[in-house]
Formats: sequence, C-alpha cells, structure tokens
Amino acid sequence: MFDSHRFTYGGSFTSRASSFSELHQRRVAPCRYRLYLQRLKWATSLVDQRPPLLNTKTQGGFNVLQQDARSFLERTNENVRLLLNLSRIKRTGGTIDSMDAPPLASRSALPLMLHRLDLVEHQNRLLGRRLMRIQGRKRAAAQRKWPKRPSLTSTAGCPSVMTNRSVLADSEVFTKYDGWDLHLPSDNYELMRLLRPRIVLHFGLMDGRPLGQVVVQLYTEAAPLVVLQFVRTCLAQRSHEFAVRRIFPHLWLEGYLLSSCKNQSRHMPSLREPMEFDTRVVNHGRYGCVLSCAKEYCVHGFPGGAINFSISFKPLPVAKGQRVGFGRVIRGDKVIEAMEAHGTKNGKISRPLLITHCDMV
Repeated sequence: MFDSHRFTYGGSFTSRASSFSELHQRRVAPCRYRLYLQRLKWATSLVDQRPPLLNTKTQGGFNVLQQDARSFLERTNENVRLLLNLSRIKRTGGTIDSMDAPPLASRSALPLMLHRLDLVEHQNRLLGRRLMRIQGRKRAAAQRKWPKRPSLTSTAGCPSVMTNRSVLADSEVFTKYDGWDLHLPSDNYELMRLLRPRIVLHFGLMDGRPLGQVVVQLYTEAAPLVVLQFVRTCLAQRSHEFAVRRIFPHLWLEGYLLSSCKNQSRHMPSLREPMEFDTRVVNHGRYGCVLSCAKEYCVHGFPGGAINFSISFKPLPVAKGQRVGFGRVIRGDKVIEAMEAHGTKNGKISRPLLITHCDMV
C-alpha cells in the first residue's frame, strides 16, 4: 500500500497548488491581454458615430446664385418686351393689342391708286392757292409805294442800297477809304461792285487735306471797316491772318482776323474805336451761313483790334439786333456743314482747321 507519510513535501498541498495557479496565470495573462487588445481593435459600435454628410451645393450657395441669375434674365427679358411694346405703341399711335380685327388687304391696287390720285389733286390745289396768294401780294406791293426810311447808323451820303450809278459817282461813300492803300476804280460799274465784294476762303485740315472753298458775299454798308479789312487781307492773300478758334455745333463757327491792327497809319480809322454799322442789312432769321460780329464790338471797338467774327450753321432769329451781319456764304455751304462735325459742345475743335488760301473774286 501507498504510504503517504513516506514522502515528505516541502510545503503544504494548498500552498503548492496556489503557486502553480499563479504561474499559470502569469503565463496566460499576456495571451489574454493580446487577445483583448485584438478584440478591442476589431470591435464595432452599435451606435453610428460618423460625422453627418453636408451638401456642399447648399452650403456654398450655388442654388441661390442660379436662382438670382434666372431672375435677372427674366427681368431683362421683361424689360426688353416692355421697350418693344413702347416702341410699337409710339410707332402705331397706340393701336397695339386692339380688339378690332386687322384691316383686310385689298386684292386690287385700283383703290390705292385712286386714293393717291385724290391726294395729289388735293396737294395741287393747295399749291395753286399759295401761288395765287403770292401773285396777289406782289401786285399789292407793286401798287403800294412805301416811303424810304433813312438808316439811323449810316450817313446821308451812304444809304444802305445804292442803285443809281450817277449818284454813286458824286456821293461821299468812298471818302472814308482815303487812308487805306486801295486802288479805287474810276468806272461806276466797278465802284458798284466794290460795295458788294466777294472773297474766297479755302478751308483745310492741319495735316494738309483740303475741305473745300467758300465764296462769301460781303455787304459794305453793314460794317464798312470790317468789310474793308477782309478785302485788304484777301487782296494781299494773307491767309495766315485768319484763324478758326472754336466750333459750336448747331450754332456757329468762330474765327479771328488776328493781325488786323498792324501797320496802321495815323489817318487810317482804327478798329479799336466805335465804327459805323447797320444791323438790318442781313436777316439772321432768313439766311444761314451768315458772317457776323457782336454789336458790342462795333459800338465800343474790337479789343486789341483783332476782328472776332462767326459763321452761323443755320438761321438764328435770336441774333436780330444783337449781331451785325456783314456777309453771307453764297457758295460752299456744304463745306461749312462738314466743318460743323469737327466741333464739340464746349466749342473745342476735335481736328484743327485753318484757312489755307484767301483771294478776291
């Protein structure tokens, strides 16, 4: 039989069992820990902890931009339709979207031709009435004799219109020109032509391109000293004395005769002093392209002796009594209209102009 007392133990049985379990626990603990970490690594939560997904289009406002662009296009289209309707109303006289049916087009051109014939006949009758009235006025004016009114600004020996050549030779109309270096003709016909001199002005651009020539009819009785200075300058062909300074569209072209005060003797009349003039010679409201100067210059004299003149682009009724018209363009009005395009609202010239040549006709 087995005798347990024969074998001796270093300790009690319980102590050895506890030491064995401790060793076993020590060996198993790292393995369990690794398994635990592995399970934690692959563990999944039952609760969804992912961040919520955001719509970038909504956050960036792309939908709002698209809506704004669509509303802008719709508003633009509405404005365009409104403008088209307004232009159509203005063109048709307010008959847009009417409830009346459109007029039926005639299949034959005979009614339209008859209507046109009626209109032509009506216009001919109106024209005949106007012609009859003009003839009646001419007859009445021929029968009526109006007394001649003497000019308040002209002397007794220098009336506004000289028609009798024999009286012209005995009159003192040319005595005022004795101090000027002009060779007056002895023929009465030439003296008559001298009262209505014609000058030619050639306009051009600064780069050398010509615009055309302008023929100007001058009236001596309107402003004798001013006309005489123009004649002297054109006879000597001193075109460099003219200058175009400002152009006001739909009004006039302003120019200067710069060196008109040079080389004057004591006995010659000066442009700086008051001079003879007549504002009733040229009708500003009837004619366009009229050469004129301010009435103030004729009353008090031109400052510095330089003549400041203007050429109107159209009839100016408001200039009656305020400006002295001493000339009128009789040929080359298209050139004056072409120069109007080179002006601005404040009178500044977009392309410099000058008078390249001047002469007498």
